Amino acid sequence: NATGPKLNFGATPGLGEGSQLGEYTVSVCTADHAQHAAHELTKVLDKMRNGERQKILIGTGHGMCTCQGAAFEYIFNVEHEIRKAGLRDMADIQWISNESFMGDFGMGGLHMKVGGYVVSSRIFTESLFAERGVNYITGAHVNKVEKGKVSYELLDGTMGEETFDFSMLIPPFAGVGLKAYNKAGEDITDTVFAPNGFMKVDADYTPKPYEQWKASDWPLTYQNPTYKNVFAAGIAFAPPHLISKPAKSPSGTVINPTPPRTGMPSGIIGKAVARSVCDLITKGSGAHLHEASMAHMGAACVASAGKGWLDGTAAAMTVYPVVQDFEKYPGTGRDTDYTFGEIGLAGHWIKHILHYLFIYKAKLKPFWKIIPE
Repeated sequence: NATGPKLNFGATPGLGEGSQLGEYTVSVCTADHAQHAAHELTKVLDKMRNGERQKILIGTGHGMCTCQGAAFEYIFNVEHEIRKAGLRDMADIQWISNESFMGDFGMGGLHMKVGGYVVSSRIFTESLFAERGVNYITGAHVNKVEKGKVSYELLDGTMGEETFDFSMLIPPFAGVGLKAYNKAGEDITDTVFAPNGFMKVDADYTPKPYEQWKASDWPLTYQNPTYKNVFAAGIAFAPPHLISKPAKSPSGTVINPTPPRTGMPSGIIGKAVARSVCDLITKGSGAHLHEASMAHMGAACVASAGKGWLDGTAAAMTVYPVVQDFEKYPGTGRDTDYTFGEIGLAGHWIKHILHYLFIYKAKLKPFWKIIPE
């Protein structure tokens, strides 16, 4: 099972219906969505050129969204394009996110080496927002989207509204809604899938408080515990719990990022699962399964903050491990020697080159195997 997620726009009234994008906002979750967003952004730029000030709202469209990084990249690329067009003074740009603090990114934040110093991702992120003149709202559950307006609830229970002329809000993810049946035709969906639609794997799903979460809760092989011929890779597997600290508003509304499982981790997990399947076919049921726990793997992320040959920027970061291991790394949960980041033109060029490398790899051209995930 490597389906990827269902884009659950329907979870927020007005954001869309089911997995279909609504009419009030744009999305960058698919190629078609991105083209539509670019077209709508062009209209906004034209309005600014005609002297019409525009309010831009970008972020997450629900209290349980993941992929804050995609919205992070988009808001700074939009800001960059507006600035390049000489229209920055005509735009008010606002970030809204379900993260409890800036720089959480669904990973509980991180501490990384920057310029020889250990800096929290909160300082790193807030500094960038301040530098670009982008305001932000955190700890927000967007509970309704209307034409030109969103309503939201904050972690402290405050209710608010934010207006916009242009908005891109990431939807929450869910499993694609597969049904499972055994040979007798009996419905075994609840055995194979978690309530959110993601597939159960070799994780520890025992409910436990945040203080008792361990790195060992996370799956190693991504094999379904009941049906040994079934695996789930990438975002299709059900995580045992969050990575960020869970949070609720006084009314009980859950407002916290769900675990990110896209990008490099998905590639590494997919590779391990593919090797396991191959070995089961060639060596039989006793074959050793390959492992790729997110609590044991490192990942690199290059987040674009503006495209340009000489004025582009991107934040290049490595994180090890992706899921904190507070027993092995007391305090931060991660190895600060392998968790570091920088932002600048070099990061942009790395991002640009990776685009070509990944497409090259996807086409299985010569030496594609040496290109990492």
